[in-house]
Amino acid sequence: MQPFKTLIVCLCLVLACGCVEKKKDNFDRTALLNNLYSNVIYPDYQAFQNSVAAFQASTDAFLLNADSVRLDSLKATYLNAYKSFQAVEVYSFSIAPDLRSELNTFPPDTSQIGLNIATGSYDLTTVNNIRAKGFPAIDFLLFSKSNSETVADFTSMDRKNYLNDVVQDIREKAAAAAVGWSSFAQEFANASGTDVGSSVAMLVNDLSFAAERNRRERVGNALGYVGVISGGSVVPNAVEAYYNTNSKELLVENLQRLKNLYEGGSGQGFDDYLVGLNADYNGTPLATEISNQFDRVILSAQNVPVAFSSAVTTHNAEMQTLFLELKKLTVLLKVDISSNLGVIINYSDNDGD
Repeated sequence: MQPFKTLIVCLCLVLACGCVEKKKDNFDRTALLNNLYSNVIYPDYQAFQNSVAAFQASTDAFLLNADSVRLDSLKATYLNAYKSFQAVEVYSFSIAPDLRSELNTFPPDTSQIGLNIATGSYDLTTVNNIRAKGFPAIDFLLFSKSNSETVADFTSMDRKNYLNDVVQDIREKAAAAAVGWSSFAQEFANASGTDVGSSVAMLVNDLSFAAERNRRERVGNALGYVGVISGGSVVPNAVEAYYNTNSKELLVENLQRLKNLYEGGSGQGFDDYLVGLNADYNGTPLATEISNQFDRVILSAQNVPVAFSSAVTTHNAEMQTLFLELKKLTVLLKVDISSNLGVIINYSDNDGD
């Protein structure tokens, strides 16, 4: 009978351990979501829509009378819209178009762009045109040649029509996204759980995916990484904004906007949520560690002295440091936040962290 008694005792201990009450989560997630909607997310969509409207106006002026002065104005409003876009490409909520893939799949397919212009027959909604539209396509159209060559190219009505169609596509999707979010406040705040499909879970997934995309697509691919494994050969034209050479500025803008989402602007953010849970990271509050890591990544990007397309060759050490700091940020967002908040990361990737 002794072994049986021992088994009973062991079972009781297991059951007792399983019945220990978990730390209660009393954080007001509805207030968090209300703040994020009112002070971060929706204002960013409105700002993006406004910047695209200014870009559209500059496009109209340039297409009406193409010259170097109007081209410079067009380039400036384009870059402003591209920077504004960095704040909203993170979100994957179904009430708005997937702006990330629809408007910023890079590098551009220059052969497809040329074919579309030459034939005048194209459908920007098809998968074969995913790299022939959006901001990367305009990067190629406006920045791949000198101003005088670009102005001369735009004597072609086919080229004018193509630029107009690509800009119109951006404008329509920016407007649809702003409209979708304009009436989403209550539903967004009401989905205040942490289960799959809740607003909190979707935002944590979006933050994690955005950090991973930055590491992989904005830095890693150009360095020759396949996932987190270095292939050894750099690919300079794999960077974002290859032709206008603002890859660093766009990444810094993206990271600053992600940090703003994480911290909730001037109101409640995920950092406050983690503080409320007493989340710890090696003896440091996890909330502080994540904010500090955002700062480290931003500083690492700013420390790259030239455009990323050149830096992968001429300042490879600084780019490798940036890659590693982005990797650390990805782990903090993908593993540490999700585990502390009880959120499941449900997007798929196979490249490791």
